[in-house]
Amino acid sequence: MDENGRAARRFAVSLYAEHVDPETAPLHILDLSATGFLIRGDICAGQGGILHASFRVHPSSGEARISARGRVMRCRIAGPDSEFGIRIEGFGSPEEERAYRDYVRELESKSVL
Repeated sequence: MDENGRAARRFAVSLYAEHVDPETAPLHILDLSATGFLIRGDICAGQGGILHASFRVHPSSGEARISARGRVMRCRIAGPDSEFGIRIEGFGSPEEERAYRDYVRELESKSVL
């Protein structure tokens, strides 16, 4: 576990959420892990809230659009620089979950080299 109590290793990425419910403003995904991600942007979300986000990942099998539902586990409110730690609670489909997990595994394998 890291200093924030996370069990899964996180990997820096630069992805943009295409749609976020309850907001539609684009959000920047700064890092992700097998169990969650850190997102930055100006949205109305508080700790314990539910967030739905769609974004694209790029595993070697090809680009995949992911729809994920997650819970806000921590937040740092600072206007457009606000950050939200999201724990993933579900995906739009088993195929989306598989593509997401493949992407995380490939990030992990690249970071070991």
